[in-house]
Amino acid sequence: MISALSRKTRQLLGDPVLRLWLLRRIAGLEKAPPGFIEGVPPYLASSAGAAGSPGNPVWTGGETGGTFRAPEGATTIDLPGMPVEVSAENPVLLFDRDYPDLETTLGAHRFAWVPLAGPGLNPDWVDAIWKCWIDKFGADRTGWPWHAYTAAERAINIIDFANRFGLPGNPQDTVLSLARHAEIIRNNLEYFGDHYTSNHLSNNGRGLLRIGLALGLEEYADIGARIMVAEAGRIFGRSGLLNEGSSHYHLLITRNYIDAWLAAETAGLDQAPVLEDIAERAVAAIPVLCLPGGMPLIGDISPDAPPTYFSFLTGGEQVGTIPPLTTNTALRQATADLLSRVTPVSPDRAAEDGWHRFESGNWRALAYVPPDGWPPMPGHAHQDLGSFELHDGDTPLVVDPGRGSYADAQYIAAAVHNCLTIGQHDPAPVNRPYYDRAFRRRIVPYAPEFKRTRSGPTLRSNGFARVRGIGSFQRQWRFEDGKLEILDSVEGHGKRRIDRRYFTPADVEIEDGCAILSTDSRRWRLSAEVRPDVKQSTRWTAYGQGGQGYLITFRQTERLPFEGRTVLERL
Repeated sequence: MISALSRKTRQLLGDPVLRLWLLRRIAGLEKAPPGFIEGVPPYLASSAGAAGSPGNPVWTGGETGGTFRAPEGATTIDLPGMPVEVSAENPVLLFDRDYPDLETTLGAHRFAWVPLAGPGLNPDWVDAIWKCWIDKFGADRTGWPWHAYTAAERAINIIDFANRFGLPGNPQDTVLSLARHAEIIRNNLEYFGDHYTSNHLSNNGRGLLRIGLALGLEEYADIGARIMVAEAGRIFGRSGLLNEGSSHYHLLITRNYIDAWLAAETAGLDQAPVLEDIAERAVAAIPVLCLPGGMPLIGDISPDAPPTYFSFLTGGEQVGTIPPLTTNTALRQATADLLSRVTPVSPDRAAEDGWHRFESGNWRALAYVPPDGWPPMPGHAHQDLGSFELHDGDTPLVVDPGRGSYADAQYIAAAVHNCLTIGQHDPAPVNRPYYDRAFRRRIVPYAPEFKRTRSGPTLRSNGFARVRGIGSFQRQWRFEDGKLEILDSVEGHGKRRIDRRYFTPADVEIEDGCAILSTDSRRWRLSAEVRPDVKQSTRWTAYGQGGQGYLITFRQTERLPFEGRTVLERL
């Protein structure tokens, strides 16, 4: 309690927008979010209330029990953020360890490591660890191990495993446990009103759909399908892109909808055509996110699976391949069919949801600009307004650093992104679920504008205007053959510290006051009006996994209005 109070106090002291909202709330000028019943989305209100298992669960996936033997020795299990060695003598220690990151613990409980093992998966280990999990957590259905999202992920992973190898553990106990998973999910849906319901609720629906179909529980399957259809309207934009500001999460949720559509179509559910349409639109939006050197990891990286796992969705434009799991054959084939028949969403349509693709010659760039100027809430976006990822041919040159852990707030901030900060202020306010649209407009009165002009793409934002003395900010990208100029201007008055930052995976050296970038025998010069500082940092490539990166900062104190010019040129 003391820790939570301390955290809230720090938030209040460090966030003048939050203080203003709180004062207005106390004065009665700001209303509380509209009322809602937690766990009961309006479209399910008629069937609200605690539910038991509707019907007798019966495994419908073919062979009931698998043929397993006790494993020997030890094995290494890849969990989010770290590999863990498990001994055959005491496999329950997988769950009894104190992990430094909650997502690592949840990855163990979700059995997320099972599909990631690919063709090298030893089913005997899954059987042994599942038995341990049932013995230790099967009866006491409380806490993080039985959180609705975790229960859905675990159930789906066990069902997919059982479709390959047969049910692990005692078949009857496993079937009953999966039915209890559905009951827990149904009674703990992650609905928190229109202002704070994320993609989790759609995955609650996916869990109910998959469990219901696997066990012949039609009511659960129907509710799950209804949730997934309804939530698609909440979490996807008009372009088919996820509304949460993360490219990786778009792949994850797209996979979920393809998976749900295939299950619904096989079972002949009425919602199958609608789920197919949702999946098709989400797949059609993916090409706009992909640059020649790979898909930029803008926003959070999900711990559920590494980005390379979803390469089947990007048509080979992401390094790595999906493990050829037998249960994913239909998924891969269906995705390939979708990719072959859909018309990729146009850049103009993607721009309506904040994703801006622009290019010139061999230069290819992608930027995320939240449509209202605030990082989406709920969502997985960062303070990256004005940031961008740039590839020169198939070489990623200026990149988004991603984020390696939800516990690491550093990688949310603008201070590690390819954008500009003024007096250490981020280019947009911190968003909170209880801010309504009217309050957000009060703080940022004008939405960002991203225009394609003859001289180059231009972004204009009023996010800094919340700080007294600072006006609008403008960034323009001007491409020439072999060169990119980035022109920044800030309106206002008074002296301010201005930092322009660029993150690169290339090697960096300082020569004659410029940053020289080199990779694969190619070289570029990055320069501005001042000498840059260079700091080694991590470019995250998956949750908890990263490689070398460098943060290049051009820092100066200037009197506003300010105009700056950064030049990147091939050598």
